[in-house]
Formats: sequence, C-alpha cells, structure tokens
Amino acid sequence: MTGAQLHSGNLGTIIAGVILLGMAGVACMMISLFVTNLRQGARARELAAQARGEAQQRLGASRVQDLRPLLDAAPACRDIRLDIQLPPEAVPVLAIEAELRELLAKVAAYAASVMRAGATLQVSAQAEGGQAVIHWRDLDAVDVRPPLARFFDNAHAAAADASARACERIASRHGGRIYSAPHAGGVLGLTLRLPLLAGERVLGLAG
Repeated sequence: MTGAQLHSGNLGTIIAGVILLGMAGVACMMISLFVTNLRQGARARELAAQARGEAQQRLGASRVQDLRPLLDAAPACRDIRLDIQLPPEAVPVLAIEAELRELLAKVAAYAASVMRAGATLQVSAQAEGGQAVIHWRDLDAVDVRPPLARFFDNAHAAAADASARACERIASRHGGRIYSAPHAGGVLGLTLRLPLLAGERVLGLAG
C-alpha cells in the first residue's frame, strides 16, 4: 500500500469519525429536547391538575351571598361618613364570604386614608344586566379624578399597593373585576363587578 493510499484511508477514517461524532451530538441534542419536553409536559399536567383542584376547593367553599347584608354590616370608617345605598331586591353572587369581606374592608380602609375628614363615602349596590355591581364614590370630591379613584395607581406606598393588588386578585378569583369608573354622572370612583346569580339557587334570599 502506497503512502498516498494510507493518507487517503486515514483521511476517510477521520471524516467518518467526524460525521459519527456530529450525528451522535445531534442524537444527544434530540434526546435532551425530548426529555425536556416530557418534563415540561408533566409539569404542565401537574399545574393543570393543581389548578383544577384549587378551583374545585374554591367552588366547594363558595356560597350564595347577597351583597346587601355584607355592605349594610360594614363597620364605620375612621373620620369619614358612610352613605349605603341598597336596592330592595337581592343582589346575589356565588362567593367566599370571608374574601368578599376582605375586599370590602380594604377598599373602605383605603377610602378612609385618602378622603378628607368628614367627607361622605357613598357605597351603592345593584343588579345590572348579568352582573352584581358595587360602586364607591366620594360625595365631597372636587377633582374629576379624586384620590379614591387612584386606588390602582402604581404611585402608592407599599401597603396601599398591596391592598389594591389583593382586591384585584379576589375580584378575579370570583370571575369579576374592580377598577376606577364614574357612577351616575359623578366623579370617578371605584366599581366592582361580579357575575350575578339567578334562578333556583337564589330563591331563598329575602327580598
């Protein structure tokens, strides 16, 4: 065998080795991606199962609530007056009472911290289409966008911002939302909207 043939054979072996190494690298990468996808799929299924479990727990803990007694039983706020406006008919929602009370308390505490002493916080509830609506309004506000309506601004102190985020989470978990909005042609206030219950589930609520 000549030197040229040996050189050619060695070169072929080297090329074949490089190709095999490349194919092995590709195979390892594909296996790694496959394992990663399996793990991600398992994690996604685990999270989905956890979410379903939490939703079932929340559904089991939820009860039909009439918003009127919850608002009517609101404690007095420091330095401000309350004007509670309630309809004669029930305003029923499916909710966890403790969480609704927490939301109402946080909004009232924020109102008391930003409204001027002696001002009146009007709180009204009504059924509006397929929604239960609560609106908070500073009756003595002079600005079009008074401090009460700035609950969800990002410029608050940490405590107020945490309260705002907590209220948003509670509203969202109950299928609703809370946001700044005007009411009855007045200045901006806060509005909570939740799905309104109807039918046989609410027949037992007093009118």
